[in-house]
Amino acid sequence: MARIPHDYHMHTALSYDSQATMAAQCEAAIALGLREICITEHADWEPLDESVGFYQPDAYFAELAACRERYGDRLTLRAGVEIGELHRFGGEAAQLLDAYPYDFVIGSLHWVTDRLTLEPVYFEGWDAQAAYAAYFAEMLEVVRAGGFDVIGHIDVPKRAGFSVHGGYASDDYAEPLRAVLRAAIEGGIGIEINTGTARRPVGEPSPDLPVLRWYRELGGEIITVGSDAHRPEHVGYRFDYARELLDAAGFTAVACFAERQPVFVDL
Repeated sequence: MARIPHDYHMHTALSYDSQATMAAQCEAAIALGLREICITEHADWEPLDESVGFYQPDAYFAELAACRERYGDRLTLRAGVEIGELHRFGGEAAQLLDAYPYDFVIGSLHWVTDRLTLEPVYFEGWDAQAAYAAYFAEMLEVVRAGGFDVIGHIDVPKRAGFSVHGGYASDDYAEPLRAVLRAAIEGGIGIEINTGTARRPVGEPSPDLPVLRWYRELGGEIITVGSDAHRPEHVGYRFDYARELLDAAGFTAVACFAERQPVFVDL
């Protein structure tokens, strides 16, 4: 089985929630035999988020240039960013993306109203159906607003919700998930397999096999794979698992990006 050649969701100390240097992430990728990575730091404008104001794009592009100079003969480094709540901060996001030469943009939803989807507190006062329904309804708004390339960790509340509610089954949310996937395909937006979710108690990536099959059945083609690594030891995490899911769902290629355009690489 051929390896997945790219890691397209990674963070460094230029994101508020990582201590890793960009050089360390590059060296970890090279050690794994990866050919290309995209460092996708957090850019957020939600006032409740701890990351607001932390990301400095000038510092990011300076560090990226230094790593390209140091590692460019062994590793292709793409410029990326993970933007939260694009449907509410489209103006701020557009200014950032117009000002800097990004290759790839992840659109993520971390906040639903004043609830952080990454924490068990998100589920307080809601049963599972209500909590996930609210998330997928707002994710549909994110996708319809557009302005990004790939949906980040499409079912991310299951990271915390699995422990709160004793399980998670994507089939329980097939209708809202399919609505999000249809809107993404119509808007030319892809999805990622985020293997970082498999590091949590839920034990599987975002998304799982049924969602990948729905995406392909609906006509989806653009799919990236990312570890969501905030530490060097998590770079390329469980890419063997991701490859199994891609094969089972019928995908024969993964996407990388250059200048915001997908480039398909056969598996």
